[in-house]
Amino acid sequence: MRVTLLLLLLVAAVCLGLWTSGWRPPDRYNPWAPLDLRAVPDLFLGYKLHRLGEDPPRCRAALAQAGARFVPLPDHVGNDGCGWHDAVQLSGTGFAQLTHATTVSCPLAASLVLLDRHVVQPLAHTSFDQPVRKIDHVGSYACRHVYGERDAALSAHATADAIDVTAFQLANGQQIRIRSDWSRGQPGVFLHRLEDQGCRYFGIVLGPDYNAAHQTHFHLQAGGGIGGWCR
Repeated sequence: MRVTLLLLLLVAAVCLGLWTSGWRPPDRYNPWAPLDLRAVPDLFLGYKLHRLGEDPPRCRAALAQAGARFVPLPDHVGNDGCGWHDAVQLSGTGFAQLTHATTVSCPLAASLVLLDRHVVQPLAHTSFDQPVRKIDHVGSYACRHVYGERDAALSAHATADAIDVTAFQLANGQQIRIRSDWSRGQPGVFLHRLEDQGCRYFGIVLGPDYNAAHQTHFHLQAGGGIGGWCR
């Protein structure tokens, strides 16, 4: 017991000495390092995404560093708990463009950038030998309850923390639509892999296999890296 305690104290002393001397571990091994959306996600992705949600300037800086196209928006307080905080009008991820700019919380924008860079584009090159140029969606912010039922909980759309993605357009113009391609050949394989691999970047991902209400789109909700719930 005494030997173990002495070893722990020695390790702690060495670490403290290194830290006070200015040494820092590489960013991928440092949970307190700013999240670089361009870098390969590491074990601390969840914590770093969480920190972005608590630090709006850092979140916007991460988007800018990754080349995302966005405009910061002032906070908005709506009725019945609706509105947004730390939101941006997002029009592009740095690789693909959104078919139309939309209001999303900054953490959700960061998750979309991560998804496109680390999942969508690699899968598109593997599956179709070309990149995705456009991501189609049917909007993010909507002041409503889940499924539009008044007695249900407030939807994540009501705080701009979710977006419904419907299709992906390849560089040659081909459209990969969730409604029609979910169970069709290579496009279907692409969509299934995208859903599976994209789960880690969001708090919730819902697709066609979840229920009839999601036959046409992926519901992507902020909260990535903390054990995404995907169906």
